Amino acid sequence: MSPSWIVGLDDPAAADAALVGGKGAGLRRLVALDARVPTGFVVSTAAFAAAMEGAEDLEASLRDVGPDTPLDVLEQAAGRARAALLGASRSGLVLEAVREAYTALVGPDTRVAVRSSAVGEDAAGASFAGEHDTYLEIRGPGAVADAVARCWASLYTARAVSYRQRAGGDAGAMAVVVQEMVTARAAGVFMTLNPANGDRSTVVCEAVWGLGEPLVSGEVTPDRFVLDKISGEILRREIAVKPTRMTRTDERPGTVVAEVPPEDRDRPCLDDAELAELLAVARRVERDAGTPQDGEFAVADPGGPSRIHLLQTRPETVWSARAPRSATGATGAGSALSAVLATLTRTTRQEGSDHGG
Repeated sequence: MSPSWIVGLDDPAAADAALVGGKGAGLRRLVALDARVPTGFVVSTAAFAAAMEGAEDLEASLRDVGPDTPLDVLEQAAGRARAALLGASRSGLVLEAVREAYTALVGPDTRVAVRSSAVGEDAAGASFAGEHDTYLEIRGPGAVADAVARCWASLYTARAVSYRQRAGGDAGAMAVVVQEMVTARAAGVFMTLNPANGDRSTVVCEAVWGLGEPLVSGEVTPDRFVLDKISGEILRREIAVKPTRMTRTDERPGTVVAEVPPEDRDRPCLDDAELAELLAVARRVERDAGTPQDGEFAVADPGGPSRIHLLQTRPETVWSARAPRSATGATGAGSALSAVLATLTRTTRQEGSDHGG
């Protein structure tokens, strides 16, 4: 086995996005910040290349596919590419290395999330968010190795092929992140600016009961909180009725949609202490990156004094290229608020370590 096939999130080599993909490199930055990140490792792009060594031309069925290709034809061509990739990858030393790494680094019976981390994914220019596959609550060496292969194959779903045609570029290489699942009481997403107007003085958070996948996929209406980045004040709470949640099953690996108890359906899924912790973590991440971020988090159950686990962060791609906007709509560097925000977002690793998380 090549030592570059499996890369721990605490390994300095995980800072190399060409080796671990965008998501993997982002997680490494969070680990370096001492943020609370679930234990895990990356199956690197070198492992992907080794698994594909000697494989047939995966792109052969896509040669004649273009932006105007009918959807059914595109799906058939993409399906042939996926089948070729899976046929090439499901035997050999690479997936054996994945099985060994899962047992040694995470645990032989630990439930994990297996998530794609393509090169170029979660970059400032094009996020590719949602174009490749994620598998939750996977348990056992064989199941984890199979999920890794399916993440590789998601390079050739119809939606991923179509996205690449619009964005420009080829399939490239795929790394895969394997991380221990957080037993989530609640989960959500945050942005270190207001996505409605680009206001960088706020952090906006949306959250639901249970796992966050239904929120990320747009299937549920979340609670929404707007936090003042400077004072920490909760400026707005919009509490949704949340009748269901996604949760793990007890009898077997996997997830189910369960009913939320009636008394919790219109109750906020994040309390003030959790919002304060999330704000502190979001500010640290933005300071370190030097640019507005969006991210995903889970709240551990049972809780404790520190509950927020970061699952990923990436550069915000819509407003960040524009001039900063204050709460009053002013832009540019002339306002007093802009000067304060510039100080808050300056990369100062030592100052960031004082805020916990």
